[in-house]
Amino acid sequence: MAKLNTRPARRRATLPDVILLNGASSAGKSSLTGMLQARLSFVRMGIDDFIHERAPVAWYGAPEGLFREPQEDGGSILRYGAEALKLWRAYHRSVRVCVDEGLGVVVDDAIITRELLDDWLVALKGLDVFFVGVHCAPEELTLREIARRDRALGTAVSSMERVHVHAVYDLEVDSTATPSSALAGQIVASLASRSGTSAFERLRQTRALG
Repeated sequence: MAKLNTRPARRRATLPDVILLNGASSAGKSSLTGMLQARLSFVRMGIDDFIHERAPVAWYGAPEGLFREPQEDGGSILRYGAEALKLWRAYHRSVRVCVDEGLGVVVDDAIITRELLDDWLVALKGLDVFFVGVHCAPEELTLREIARRDRALGTAVSSMERVHVHAVYDLEVDSTATPSSALAGQIVASLASRSGTSAFERLRQTRALG
């Protein structure tokens, strides 16, 4: 007996299944997902909620979890161990489950390795993904980190280049001096006029992925 496709149709032809925002810490992604949710009635999923609030305390600083690796310039970069990577893969696939249930999803992430980006490509294969790069000037990132008081100073700037180095986007926005409401308007306008091969499909064509 053939399996029935119970996934509801998308509400509007111009809307993707997933809007994926990628940018450094403190780039304004969480605020932007909120503005997009208000306009599009998508569900929100974010790196802070799914990763950092669900990771066991024992993972922080542990080689199997989330740890910082010193660099020659005196700074450090964030690394993920085997257990943390399991949670990342679960994060990616939970987005897929939401779409399979007929939900549109807006996601924020800081994709710091090519391996994590490749896993997004695998997890969301066959879906309509609109990939957005969220940029911000380093000086503004530092000011936002200081104001937040819940981030190690320098984390955002150190991740700024890493999150974008392997990516190709459908749209890039800059939150340095532009409010989230205006950036959301830019994204919605781009959704209505988009055409051609998506960034995710172009990325997939350059990789040998399942």
